[in-house]
Amino acid sequence: MKTTTKLMQAMLVLMLFAAVFTGCKKDSIEPVAGTFDVSFNINSVVQNGGLKSTLDINCSTLKADYVTYKIDGGNFITIPVFYVGTIPYTNSIKLSSGSHMLNEFIVYSDNNTPTNLTDDIVLSAAPHTGSIYGQLIVNPLDYTFTVATDKKNEIILDVVCYETSTYDNFGFVYFKLNELIVREQWFFGDFCIKEKADYVGSHYALQPGWVGSGYGDVPAIFKVEVWRGGVLQSTFTNDDAAHEYGNKVSVNYVDYKNQTDIFIFKLFILVKQGSGFVYVSFQEWTFNDVSNLVEGTDGVVDFVLGNCYDPNNLPNYIYAPWMNLPATVTYTITAFPSVLGGYVDATLSGMPNPSYYDISNGVFASNCADHGTSITVGTPYNMDVYSSLYPAKLPLYAQSAKWEKLNWLFNHLDWYPGYQWFDIQGCIWLYDVPAWNGQAENGMPALTAMSSLMKANADVYGVGYKVPPGGWATIVFVPAGTGHNAPAAVVQTMLIQVDP
Repeated sequence: MKTTTKLMQAMLVLMLFAAVFTGCKKDSIEPVAGTFDVSFNINSVVQNGGLKSTLDINCSTLKADYVTYKIDGGNFITIPVFYVGTIPYTNSIKLSSGSHMLNEFIVYSDNNTPTNLTDDIVLSAAPHTGSIYGQLIVNPLDYTFTVATDKKNEIILDVVCYETSTYDNFGFVYFKLNELIVREQWFFGDFCIKEKADYVGSHYALQPGWVGSGYGDVPAIFKVEVWRGGVLQSTFTNDDAAHEYGNKVSVNYVDYKNQTDIFIFKLFILVKQGSGFVYVSFQEWTFNDVSNLVEGTDGVVDFVLGNCYDPNNLPNYIYAPWMNLPATVTYTITAFPSVLGGYVDATLSGMPNPSYYDISNGVFASNCADHGTSITVGTPYNMDVYSSLYPAKLPLYAQSAKWEKLNWLFNHLDWYPGYQWFDIQGCIWLYDVPAWNGQAENGMPALTAMSSLMKANADVYGVGYKVPPGGWATIVFVPAGTGHNAPAAVVQTMLIQVDP
């Protein structure tokens, strides 16, 4: 049985259309010296096993008008069909004497519209050897026959009624004539760059009007991968001069009309990672050919990376500010109690000097995220580093809605005149699971009314909170190598504040 890939299906469909719609049905074949007439008698009897021929009333009430065929591995050829009584024959073709192989044979009706080729109907076809139908007929394909020079060459060929639902039974897949719809989806994005000097040397600096210093709202450079049925189909990008490094992108994709396609669009944005510039995944959309992905009234998927959007003209998608963070650092508690205003003071080390990350080697005020796990003062820990702005990337045990609420708190401490470090730490521990019971422990005084007020406000105002430009975001440190599915923290989860 023949098998083909999706690409081969498309190629074979195109070949079939070319054979059917570019050849004239009334064409005659010019005689060639040394060739002899051959015609096909399209067998119209009911086959063994209950298969019905193309002339059976239950198969089709339409009359055959032409045939497309392929011989000796050549191209598809179209020839008319005529009837002698109720028996259909093809017009004669010219072949040299000797052995030949019939590779394909497909019978069509012109649907009573001989000048309109778009509505023609496949009536029947000769199945292939090894297919379900091929086992039930006399001469399955590929069929070898001999052209003689001294007698009429009439080839009797069995054909089986074609039904769309059973095309696989013929041993080839291109009988299912796939109608393709080319769809289009537009994308456009903005990137809020904290310090444009960090992107000198990237393709962003090739954008018209680029000034390489200060805060900047620039067109995002991005790419979109189109996946259908789990297979990457194509990639579209504005990372080239023709698109002016940031113009909107037209994404074209093929939808098979007569089948349900599952598409995945994957969005990657060019950002600084370490000392270089890489594409990072920010969004995936999964949809079928019924729902499609068209967004908004203008049909453009627009997004902003960062928070420099117009609140009166919101984009379809807002992604939290991008933070260039190292994968790991060495984290050491060097002061307890803190002298910088946290629960402890921690020294971060192991990064290059000067650092190209949004954090650097040095001493920072730090807080503890979970009160039930210990960490030792003075012991260096290898810690994985995460941005709280993307909590889904954290290990499962550290994922929580508390991060956006704590980010709200760190950006609204002016609501709480006279607050102390233990008020903040108490609020953080109230989000622990199980929550802190409020009793004094490990240098912490008992729960304060200020801690309770902070949590109550964060629960109201912190849901869905977006850190503004110039605000503070929490950086989370967890034991290195514990992995995304680690069941629980084995060392205290720690955090610091950074301007994203």
